[in-house]
Amino acid sequence: MKQTKTFLFLFLGLFLQSSLQATTYYGTPSDYTSYLSLLQPGDSLLLQAGDYYDRLNLDDIVGTESQPIVISGPLSGNAAVFYGNACCNTVSIERCAYLKIQNLLLDGQDIPYIDAVKAEGTAGNWAHHITLENLLIINHGGAPLTVGISTKCPAWGWIIRRNTLIEPGVGLYLGNSDGTAPFVDGLIEYNLVLNPQRYCMQVKHQNTGTRDVAGMPTEAHTTIRYNVFAKDENSDPDTPRPNLLVGNFPESGAGSNDYYEIYGNLLFQNPSEGLFQGTGNFGFYDNLLINYYSNGWGILSFPHNDFAPRTINYFNNTVYTASYGIEIYNPDLAYQQNVVGNAIFAPIPFQLNSNVNEQNNISDEDYAIVNYVQNPFGPLNQTDFRPLPNALTGTPIDPSAFSFYERYNYDFEGRSRGWEYRGAYTESNQLIWQTALEIRPEVALLTTGLWPESYARKLFSFEIFPNPTSQDKLSLSANIPSSGSLSLSLCDSYGRCLLRKEKKVKRGLFEEQIQLNDIFSGIYVLHWVFTNKRGQTASGNQKIILEKN
Repeated sequence: MKQTKTFLFLFLGLFLQSSLQATTYYGTPSDYTSYLSLLQPGDSLLLQAGDYYDRLNLDDIVGTESQPIVISGPLSGNAAVFYGNACCNTVSIERCAYLKIQNLLLDGQDIPYIDAVKAEGTAGNWAHHITLENLLIINHGGAPLTVGISTKCPAWGWIIRRNTLIEPGVGLYLGNSDGTAPFVDGLIEYNLVLNPQRYCMQVKHQNTGTRDVAGMPTEAHTTIRYNVFAKDENSDPDTPRPNLLVGNFPESGAGSNDYYEIYGNLLFQNPSEGLFQGTGNFGFYDNLLINYYSNGWGILSFPHNDFAPRTINYFNNTVYTASYGIEIYNPDLAYQQNVVGNAIFAPIPFQLNSNVNEQNNISDEDYAIVNYVQNPFGPLNQTDFRPLPNALTGTPIDPSAFSFYERYNYDFEGRSRGWEYRGAYTESNQLIWQTALEIRPEVALLTTGLWPESYARKLFSFEIFPNPTSQDKLSLSANIPSSGSLSLSLCDSYGRCLLRKEKKVKRGLFEEQIQLNDIFSGIYVLHWVFTNKRGQTASGNQKIILEKN
């Protein structure tokens, strides 16, 4: 009898173990929706490459901390592409937890007011411990308020990592505009947000009494690190916004002691606004901020949403602007604001409230930066903001006031910090962030080409018709991804160019006719070169067959 019971317990144990094993489902564009309701903790849905025209609607998909649910496209090769449509957001999240969404291309087709990823804000919704990783988000800029990644419900424990967002209306918009949907305890790292119309990223303010959602931490902090937030063009002139804005926490009660930790980011260019604006409690350090535009400033803290800045620590940043460097006014005087160890190059380096502790900074005019750093001008892949020998040094700073922060003792490139140095960099013999992609993977997209290879052809593919042709004209159309110039050359098989054209072009559909009246039958090559405002180029060739009678 004892042996029978032992066998029974062994059988039940094996049965329970097998029943708890994770399942991997393989989805295609025609059947992937049928698997969503089946997903249990630990399960994965692997989506094959292809075109997905139904949205990814994720309701009540809940994993666990040890067994998250994963929805993933291919890690390499052709992508699983989800196309937006006017009915709804491309990826919709409601009441989901411990869910990873990764390796997808989200193409909004420039339809206005549909977001690429949205945690929906209808009553009773929440979304926590969501990981968004390796998403490529394009054509979600049909209107200034079209968002790449958005949360409109209470959200906490999110990881937003290694995503690329090209020319959205807004890049990341976390929290609701009225302060009723807190975004808490997030990690935002290694993302590239390039040329949005408004914010690259904003974390909204939180009203008092909004942190009483079951499971939401009552004390937490959000880390924003190693991102590239760039606004070199495409900015909405009617409603300018800074690259990065972080709002305040509840004035009292749960969440009032939360803070932001913001370090190691590159904030690059803004033609009509500033690079960073912050209220709340935060440490902002080891960041590199570059703004060549005369109307673009560097760093600003002032009362926002009727909430004065509280504990603020701006330390060890390098700021280059053609306007002002760091401005703080009307902070809450019950708290300390520190501006320490920065390197500021601007016509107006500081505009600070008299109570702000400003010390051990180095500042000078913007044009004088050449006396302090290696190479501040030129294309981004050629600039070098490391200090010249002994140029950005002073009395060593006591870092104990900043030891609360995770990476306070490291510089912009991750080296152990020398506290005699001012600005984001410690002096070194090697520039890491341009070469080590694991440190700055996004910069490769800004510096080595116009767009990631996975969708360059889709964004910039010429259509020539008819081809072959017997007519005296050729029609050409192209999708132009950003404003710039386009040159066209029609050359024969000997390399002699018979026609040349150069035009200023804007983002959108480009159409042109090429007259062939004086050109004989034969095989020709149409060569095109597109150059954007930053001087980056893309080029290609198209064979033309002319068959005149």
